[in-house]
Amino acid sequence: MNKEKEKDLLCRFKCAKERRNQMKEALKQVQEDYEQVESQLIEFLEANSAISTAKYEGVGYAQIQKPRLYASCRQENMDNLFKFLQQHNREDLIKTTVMSQTLSSFTKECIEEGVEIPEFINYYLKPTIRLYA
Repeated sequence: MNKEKEKDLLCRFKCAKERRNQMKEALKQVQEDYEQVESQLIEFLEANSAISTAKYEGVGYAQIQKPRLYASCRQENMDNLFKFLQQHNREDLIKTTVMSQTLSSFTKECIEEGVEIPEFINYYLKPTIRLYA
């Protein structure tokens, strides 16, 4: 094996890994900034009893969207969850476990249909906002 080629590939790999790690950290910070500003904008609009901003030239406007529901169930309550799903004829959701996105969709269905959600299912509604240009 050519030692120079090996060293060159190793150096390129090391640099790529370092760049990747820097980008991951930068993305993490940008995501935190995004979520903080999104939350502030939602709070501002809600405090002013508004669902959208005004439209600004070159920027557009933002509108509060219907909250997205996220649901989960602790492992120790899985038996209860399986029984609950069976009672509502949703055995199709039961695998080795119930995936979080699937549980979220089912929980949303229950809420919309007026079905009481048992205390072993934890859920929250996350407000979101959409930017229109």
